[in-house]
Amino acid sequence: KDQRLAGLEDTGFIISEYFGNLGKTVMTLMQFVTMDSLATIYFPLIVEEPLLLCFFLPILIFVSIGLMNLVTAALVENAMEHAAQQAEDEKVVLKKKVRGAMPSLLKIFHTIDKDNSGMITRDELQNVPMDILPPKVLAAVCVDNWEELFEYLDIDGTGSLSQVEFVEGLLNLCLLDMPIATIQTLKLLQLIRASVSQIQSKLQAPHHAAKLSQRWT
Repeated sequence: KDQRLAGLEDTGFIISEYFGNLGKTVMTLMQFVTMDSLATIYFPLIVEEPLLLCFFLPILIFVSIGLMNLVTAALVENAMEHAAQQAEDEKVVLKKKVRGAMPSLLKIFHTIDKDNSGMITRDELQNVPMDILPPKVLAAVCVDNWEELFEYLDIDGTGSLSQVEFVEGLLNLCLLDMPIATIQTLKLLQLIRASVSQIQSKLQAPHHAAKLSQRWT
């Protein structure tokens, strides 16, 4: 113990109260870990003996702040792992729902496709009641007639729906909880990408042909 600090009125009480014996010193260290009213301990001591800053500062940085950061990091990591596991569980549940809904949607498609052409047209939907669809699908699409639903599913505007367009569109609407506008945007982007690829191929074809002709000449 520093006899000078122990003899002063302000610091003497702190030394005897917080550092009087081993037990009190350990409890004081715990107080530093929890950052509980630390200024009342170290501030008067540092004022009287500035060199004590070299003792208290590392404790504050490595013990108090460092431990707090470790605890926070552990909590965040645990939360991220829980979120990842929850997302994985949701994927498993979604796959089960898709597998369960697929047969019924395929059956509905073949029921509507009376000419067995593999495509559903507007004419084939005229006399088909809307309640042929599962209630969850009807609740998800929020449409009153086949005309509106056909417009949602027929993104490319061909006037007919393939089996993939019909089943995939309804699955996206009722199981994936995706807004109709999002589904339409994604499909339009796919169509745009395919069109751009075709244009690039057509533009590159003359260039390749010119290179081949130059090699042969």
